[in-house]
Amino acid sequence: MSKKKKRQNGEKSSRKIGLIFASGIDQTVVGEIGKPEPQGKLGWVGYLKTHWWVVGVIAVLALGTLGAGLKYLEEDAKREGARRSANKGQLINNSEQSLLSKVNPFVPAPPPSPTPQLSKEYIYAGEKLLAVEDVNANAAPPADLAVWRPSSGVWYVLGGPGSTQTIQGWGTNGDDPSEGDYDGDGKTDFCVFRPSTNQWWILKSSDGIYYTVTFGVSGDKPAQADFDGDGKTDPAMFRPSNGTWYIYQSSNSQTVTQQFGLSTDEPAAADYDGDGRADKGVWRNSNTTFYSLNSTNGQLATSVFGVSNDKSVPSDYDGDGKADYALFRDSTATWYFKQSSNESIQQIQWGISGDKLVPNDYDGDGKTDVAVWRNSNGNWYIRKSGSNGALRQEAWGTSGDVPVPAFYRR
Repeated sequence: MSKKKKRQNGEKSSRKIGLIFASGIDQTVVGEIGKPEPQGKLGWVGYLKTHWWVVGVIAVLALGTLGAGLKYLEEDAKREGARRSANKGQLINNSEQSLLSKVNPFVPAPPPSPTPQLSKEYIYAGEKLLAVEDVNANAAPPADLAVWRPSSGVWYVLGGPGSTQTIQGWGTNGDDPSEGDYDGDGKTDFCVFRPSTNQWWILKSSDGIYYTVTFGVSGDKPAQADFDGDGKTDPAMFRPSNGTWYIYQSSNSQTVTQQFGLSTDEPAAADYDGDGRADKGVWRNSNTTFYSLNSTNGQLATSVFGVSNDKSVPSDYDGDGKADYALFRDSTATWYFKQSSNESIQQIQWGISGDKLVPNDYDGDGKTDVAVWRNSNGNWYIRKSGSNGALRQEAWGTSGDVPVPAFYRR
């Protein structure tokens, strides 16, 4: 056989080997046609082709395991959600949470802790204490009965159950009692405004230390309240001569002034919009209209009702956290208040002509109670809203006293 013929036979043999491998009969691996790989080495592509059933079993097991894991994580997230719902969304103790729940991506992050709120916001306007309970807050204890005796400058406080009676000399004849929580400890401080010197004399309940603030001019009407929402009463004045409010903010010791009202208006500061800050407000007898300026957005709110010579007694009578526009008609001893919760006007006959009006929350239910103090016998007549209008009658004070009910609790 010639060399040429031998070479042709060799080429045919190489092609035959390549064809045999391609048909899957032989396990010889060929990289290029005519160049066989060493016998016994199998590529990964070829292995997958020849062992497809193994790959299928592994894939089924992997998918099943993944599905079961996801299902378990979902159930764990549901259990954790139910536990948080029982705890009102909060983790009482991190140790109560399982290790898996701490890393489970399906468990939502716990909500942030709510900002602590005052249980009750006390707002003062002249002799009247307006108790406004914050929405969703716990009710505070009932207000104390108290009188200030101008002849001696002595305060007499009758506390509720578990509280002792308190007698405190503070002020002189001619002063104007202007009680409020000036130190923010949740207790009312003894305070008088002295028109002769335009000074506020404040005795703090937190430490028994007193201080004075010179603020106002002759003819101003005290209208102290918490206007800046820091939990402390701000000395404030309404000046009839120019219809302007002057407020000494306790949060920054800055004086804020704003013209709002007429010379014949009566100041009626209260939290009408329920944001925890007192709103400037006035009662205009000439047209029987309330005007208030919302601290939330600066918008003017008005309400027309009542008749001429009615007395303004705004407070939160329906317990929705907002002060209601309210009036007292001396001729018929009838109270009228427009409920902020539904805008309906309610009326209650309570007291007699000449009684001093002392609305406050005396039963601790979060609603202001209709109440009067009778100068002739020193008796308090309180219509308790938490007891379906039941009467509470207390003898506390003598003729000539000034009623100053508030939450003293000393």
